Amino acid sequence: MNFEATKSITQFLGVSLLLGLCAFPLAADLGTTPVVQQPDQAATALQQGRRLLKRGKSDQALGQLQTALNLYTAAKNNRGIAAAHNELGDLYLRQGQYNVALDHYQKAFEGFVGAEQKQDVVTAAVGVADDRFNANLMLAKIGDINFRLGRIPEASAAYGQMVVKKPEGAASKVGRRFGGFGAILGGLSTGSVPVAAPTSALTIALEAKKELDEYRSSIVYSSYQLGMARIAYFNNDLETAKKNFLSALEAAGSSLAGIGNLGQTRRFRAAARTSLGDVALRQGKLKDATKFYTEAAKGAQDDKRLDLMWPAQRGLGRSLWLQAGQEKDPKNAGTMRESAVGNYREAIKTIETLRQGSLHADEARTTFLATTKNVFDEASNSLAEMALLAAPAAGAPLEGNALAYAAEAFKITEQARARSLLDLLSESGTPVTEGVSVELFKRKQENLDRQQEIAELLTGINISTDEPKKKPGELEAELDKLQTAFNEIENQIRVASPRYAALTSGQSLSLADVQQKVLDDQTVLLEYSLGPEASYLWAADSKSLTLYKLAPRPTLDKLVTDLRAQLIPAKLQRRIVGIDVAADPTRGLGVVTASEDAAPFIAASSALYKAAVEPVSSLIAEKRLLVVADGGLNYIPFEALVKTAGGDYSSAPYLIKTNEIVYAPSASVIGAIRQQGAKSPGRAMLVIADPVFNSNDARGKGVVPSTASAETRGLGIESALTDVAGQGGVAIAESAKMQGLPLARLTGTRTEAEQIARLGRASGAPTDVWLDLDASEANLGVRDVTKYRVLHIATHGLLNAERPQFTGVVLSLVGNKGDDGFLRTDEVFNLRLGSPLVMLSACETGLGKEKRGEGVMGLTRAFLYAGAPTVGVSLWSVADKSTADLMTDFYKRLLSSPGAASLGGSPSAAMREAQLAMISGKKYSAPFYWAPFVLVGDWR
Repeated sequence: MNFEATKSITQFLGVSLLLGLCAFPLAADLGTTPVVQQPDQAATALQQGRRLLKRGKSDQALGQLQTALNLYTAAKNNRGIAAAHNELGDLYLRQGQYNVALDHYQKAFEGFVGAEQKQDVVTAAVGVADDRFNANLMLAKIGDINFRLGRIPEASAAYGQMVVKKPEGAASKVGRRFGGFGAILGGLSTGSVPVAAPTSALTIALEAKKELDEYRSSIVYSSYQLGMARIAYFNNDLETAKKNFLSALEAAGSSLAGIGNLGQTRRFRAAARTSLGDVALRQGKLKDATKFYTEAAKGAQDDKRLDLMWPAQRGLGRSLWLQAGQEKDPKNAGTMRESAVGNYREAIKTIETLRQGSLHADEARTTFLATTKNVFDEASNSLAEMALLAAPAAGAPLEGNALAYAAEAFKITEQARARSLLDLLSESGTPVTEGVSVELFKRKQENLDRQQEIAELLTGINISTDEPKKKPGELEAELDKLQTAFNEIENQIRVASPRYAALTSGQSLSLADVQQKVLDDQTVLLEYSLGPEASYLWAADSKSLTLYKLAPRPTLDKLVTDLRAQLIPAKLQRRIVGIDVAADPTRGLGVVTASEDAAPFIAASSALYKAAVEPVSSLIAEKRLLVVADGGLNYIPFEALVKTAGGDYSSAPYLIKTNEIVYAPSASVIGAIRQQGAKSPGRAMLVIADPVFNSNDARGKGVVPSTASAETRGLGIESALTDVAGQGGVAIAESAKMQGLPLARLTGTRTEAEQIARLGRASGAPTDVWLDLDASEANLGVRDVTKYRVLHIATHGLLNAERPQFTGVVLSLVGNKGDDGFLRTDEVFNLRLGSPLVMLSACETGLGKEKRGEGVMGLTRAFLYAGAPTVGVSLWSVADKSTADLMTDFYKRLLSSPGAASLGGSPSAAMREAQLAMISGKKYSAPFYWAPFVLVGDWR
């Protein structure tokens, strides 16, 4: 090759690199099309879709990402196609539609592999289009999803396909550092005319690109080792797990030139060290585990990543607690327990520094074998055990050290409930904006946008054409500054908005505060914490606390499942999807009355009563019960628990016959409600019912068709119906076009609404009714609803116990232009209500393998945050006629109770009276009809 050819290639490489080819890991389709010819529309749509997704607007993101995919496909741009599939995979993963996500990741993997095979020699040598990294990243995602789903062989196969190389420990000179590219430049010279040295700009660009390549190579290698280690750990192949974790630790060593102190390297290092402690703990090598955890905590501190410390601190707590159990000397055992609890306290303190929504918080959730919930649960359980050990007698009021331990355990349990709600909001991706100033929220969003941009540049898929300006280390430094600024913005928001602070800070009331500010002489708090080895119950009145040890979670969950099977027998279960409502207006209800044989129900109900309530029976006689449930207990109405066997549905000794019962997400929430101030005056009522779910509905005829973007919405409701309607995780339709969604119309809710409206108006309460297309999400957001003292919503509510982020209320799905019609928990937080009683009268619960209380309590907590002091919710869908009768009787009693001029009556007392009347009425005495309706919040 002559000098002119050499000069041309050198100039081409220099210009290309300066244009930004080496700045992004996934450039345009360099195998076939120059970057400058990449369709601008596709790149714009992809970027907009990615940003919308990061901001939690998945429905809107879907339309943009589908547009990008279509444009890239038309242009035959392989890398663009693969990048679009990757983002679509991320979108469906966030929606919990794992099989759809897997399909997109597989297509992205195939696209990157194909693009790599089409690279020309110069492109491949320079490494501009890092398709191998992108392909490996897709395999890691495929492996991770399959691991989450318990598909261990598939996960192992995905990780096994990764092409990995252990990072080199030392830097080399430019010629060697740039491998094939340096060799090409050297070989191009004829010897008679030397090749000009690369310009300084080119050298800087090459150095930055090489450092980024090394960084990404180490990430791929560590991802592979940690993925295989998790699989081995799951299979209890502990020696193999240990080997993989050690390899990951060695690959993430701090001595690696240039990359040893970068964020992801430090993260993998902390994960490997902590996981080695987990392996030793499972092997029973408690002292070895303590050593590994200590090293992990010190390493995280040395790396200045305190957000990576809590798993090691939690591990120290676990290992020391277990060692205390083996210690024969009581004094030494006590010292070890105190030390264990001390480490748990430090772990909780560290967790509370993680701001929800920040990059570090997101990383922590996906890095370790443990979760933050493990920390709170184990800390609370340990303190509860210490309280029981110090207690003078079982079942007696606590005092001294026993009371101090139990009170601390109680507060940690309250903190755990607050944290689980924050995790739910983070999973949904939608930020809470109500109560936050526009300017501060804008700064927060811009900060997070930049954090995500840097993360994409460092370790993600990016199709930017920006010039390379910074090395990975410089980007990491900017990321750290952004994280600090993010924390400062959060602090400013909390100072400016007490409501937001109460929601996000995780601050909880102490036991003494609860006794003083929440409880009264007629109320007893029953707060449950279910654990794998034992469960605990705190029973508190305004003056004392008693602690009980109950059966473990699996035992109680089995009792819950058995009771729900009797509460909602198969022949009474209501179908909500997949039926022709015109042909089957009763929604699959085969009979109109429950079985006359109450014995199976009474047996199941009394069994759960004995396990969960009977230990405190002497403390709760004739008292109001404030129940803070946990796990599956959230989906059982305590009113329907039967004290003793015998009798029929009407005469059974239900707990409701002796106790008024209210519920709360946590005791601290009641205190927060009362701090919101006095209830709004007036008696105005709003009833929302009988929305339009399908464009084939006659009420939807002639409605202006949805916009193109609106037709791609509905991801949230798809995920909810998948879980609640029991469709096995398969998406109803990837396109999510709401016209054909087979959701049953609730014709009976129209009658319910009309009866309530007549009753309200007759009592002098101004009552508005929104039916049909007026029963929309948009109206709730646009119209002034602050004047109403009652907000009654009679439509499908989907309570998702498996994935609570997909819990919400289904409003009109036809004619929407800016909303999808599914009012999710995270969106309820951003409503501005007055201070109404909120009633949700047609909810359906989907109980998955994992029964998370955030499904029902997250939704009610959202309405409480929006301003409602009390929220009524049904735990299953009930016959239309009985529901209408019960709701009408409830409002009749509420409106006629003392203080009715301003709706001053007690909703919980009115509901109890209405339910007792239905029990005595025989026709609807079976708990299926009256028991699902529970009230959450303040009873006053």
